Amino acid sequence: MEGPVRTPGLRENQMKLYTECHWDGWDRIVDIYTENCDRFPEYINDRSTYKIIVLEQGVLELISGSEKYETKAPALILLNQNDVFDCRIIQDFKARIIYFKPSVIREEFSIGRIDSGEFDNAFGQSIFQDYMLVRYFTYYQDIASKIFPLALNDLARIKELYNCMENELLSQRDGFWPCRSRSYIIEILHFITYSFIVTAPEDTSSADQEDFSKICSYLNEHISDQITLEILTKQFAVNRNKLNDLFMKQSSMTCLNYLLNLRMDLAKILLTKTELPISEIGARVGFPDSNYFAKIFRRETGVTPSRFRAS
Repeated sequence: MEGPVRTPGLRENQMKLYTECHWDGWDRIVDIYTENCDRFPEYINDRSTYKIIVLEQGVLELISGSEKYETKAPALILLNQNDVFDCRIIQDFKARIIYFKPSVIREEFSIGRIDSGEFDNAFGQSIFQDYMLVRYFTYYQDIASKIFPLALNDLARIKELYNCMENELLSQRDGFWPCRSRSYIIEILHFITYSFIVTAPEDTSSADQEDFSKICSYLNEHISDQITLEILTKQFAVNRNKLNDLFMKQSSMTCLNYLLNLRMDLAKILLTKTELPISEIGARVGFPDSNYFAKIFRRETGVTPSRFRAS
């Protein structure tokens, strides 16, 4: 859906980009704001938020200091609060922008604490997984390292998640809207992390690495779908043995085990960071049967989803 034009809110006499609860008696603010635009707003250089810019069409020149970066659609741009730039529109463009504070992922992730490097050597599986979702926003200082060309299917997946999140923020259809909107930005960040950062080929001359990256992106893109080896072999014109050999070489696990780990990682984050029903989380990670999801989750983690959430 195309969201209506909204005016950024004011808090403590400063411009803050957030979404306020419309329900009577609910004093709730979620630090996520979405915007569809055909020009960059004057507050794009806001110093209190991270930004995800999804460039759908057009050509831009981003100017930061003495550096200039030409960016063609479709592309993804990840910015932190210190990434200040001017923009020259070379060709009419359309973009979707998500403003958010990293604390929507984890309460401890204030911008100041992330900037201090406190979490660079984070220990514990949960905090490390959470930090991976926002680490890239500050890991590199130059904007060029945070611009990613998008394939059309990647663009479609991000737009789908964006629309779901924006719909929750605007409609606030039930009491789960705050955690459901947070769940969608978590899923967007999870998709970005595992499609463009963790599995990105370091050596573009390596055909195996390129193939591995493409298949991983597909798995991440279709994480809620029913995926079989038959589907993958047809999609990528490869036989089962070669497919599993490729994944064993690149990740030390079979293709379907990689997919299962990807699903379990996202399920763990959604279980601990949201209050969404377990059945909904199971469906979001490819298990529409909640009993089967509970069975697989317990097999992989040693505890049921409800016990994992409680602990």
